Amino acid sequence: MSFWSWFIVALLLAGLGWCGLRIRAQAQRSERLRKALNEAKLRVHALETDQQRFESHRENKEDRLRGYLKLMDELINTIPNPIYFKDAQGVFQGCNQVFSRAVLGLTRDRIIGRRPQDLPDRIPPELAATYQHQELVMMQKGLSHTFEAEVQCADGQRRDFLFSLALIQNQDKEAIGSVAVLSDLTEKNRAARDRAQKEKLEGVLETAGGVCHEFNQPLQALSGYLELLSLKIASDEKASEYIAKALEQIERMGSITSKLQGITRYETMSYAAKTKIIDIHKSSE
Repeated sequence: MSFWSWFIVALLLAGLGWCGLRIRAQAQRSERLRKALNEAKLRVHALETDQQRFESHRENKEDRLRGYLKLMDELINTIPNPIYFKDAQGVFQGCNQVFSRAVLGLTRDRIIGRRPQDLPDRIPPELAATYQHQELVMMQKGLSHTFEAEVQCADGQRRDFLFSLALIQNQDKEAIGSVAVLSDLTEKNRAARDRAQKEKLEGVLETAGGVCHEFNQPLQALSGYLELLSLKIASDEKASEYIAKALEQIERMGSITSKLQGITRYETMSYAAKTKIIDIHKSSE
């Protein structure tokens, strides 16, 4: 073979060797790419698995939270006392049906998100101001607070309520709102007023009985003496006139003692614009 033939053969062999190296390098790159792709697929699969696990966990937490909130809602709605809670700005964030229906006469969606001042047709301005002031007192005390207030309920009746306020705090002990539980004191207060009225009436009756007992005998004696005196001086017209007027006043005093004995309730009237005294006439009607 000639030189050129060997040269061509050598050149071909060199080309084939270079192509083989390129092919092997390409194969190695392909293998690396395949491994990288497989690793990427594994990572993606792991991420998808983690994401699915996270979503499942989140859904489970949301389901538990919804269940918890539903339970809490059912719980506060079974409590007969009106309940509401607000955020730190005094905005209603929730309440039970007793508060919404029986007290305000509104659905809860018309209450939540509003302040007492935003419901003037249901919460008078003076009562809304009382809410705000008492909540500030509670914030200053930092624990709980109670106060009494008269509230006109949805049925039009005015009822006495004891408001029991409690502060709601976050993990950093920062105030984020308050909760209030209302206790109806109407019957208790009415009973206390009736008891006080009864005690006053008993005191009046005891006093009236004593006065009547002490007055009746002197009045009877005085009336008898005046009648005897009128017989003695029957000829003196002027003296007889005075005696007649005195007898009229004795009869009047007898009528007063009779009314004192007939007192059945405690009624008062103003006296000298500074105090009150028992109204004998109304009390014995």
